[in-house]
Amino acid sequence: MIAADDYILGNGVLHDRFRVTTEILVALVSSSPRSLSLEQLQVYTGRPAKELAKLCAALWRAMLTRPDEQVRGSWVLACAPNVVTLEDVFRCVIADQPQVVKLTPATNDDDRCHHDIDLLVTQATMAVNQSVFRHLRQFSLDRLKVTAAAKPPLRRQDQSNMSYEHEYDFEVNPWLI
Repeated sequence: MIAADDYILGNGVLHDRFRVTTEILVALVSSSPRSLSLEQLQVYTGRPAKELAKLCAALWRAMLTRPDEQVRGSWVLACAPNVVTLEDVFRCVIADQPQVVKLTPATNDDDRCHHDIDLLVTQATMAVNQSVFRHLRQFSLDRLKVTAAAKPPLRRQDQSNMSYEHEYDFEVNPWLI
């Protein structure tokens, strides 16, 4: 059984978008200052190009990436790799979520109760978001150092003749341990 703790804020869809968006940025951080094509990102993430194009566009709106002007269909990191944090990724993902339509409660004697509940839930949401942002801000994506060739790490599906001990082929940075 899958527990709510297995997902960011208990939301599987949000968690999946957060993880894939992070994968895209990690690949771009790893290849910085070079760009990566959608095809390269597709091989790296195992996701369809159409989905990756939407996520790259969302990262562009968040000013974390930009299209490569020299190579059509390629993306490049728009800032220094050491300034990109998981908070930036999370803000990008939640900014790109479909908007929820708020229902207006019917006017009756319960209006005051509904207002108080809405206020309480809003305050709790703000406190949770502030806490989440504070924690995610501590994780810069440049913590993930890649092999000397600065290639994006291989995914398990691409490592047919390699050990499955680790999902990614990263160098270990002793300062992070």
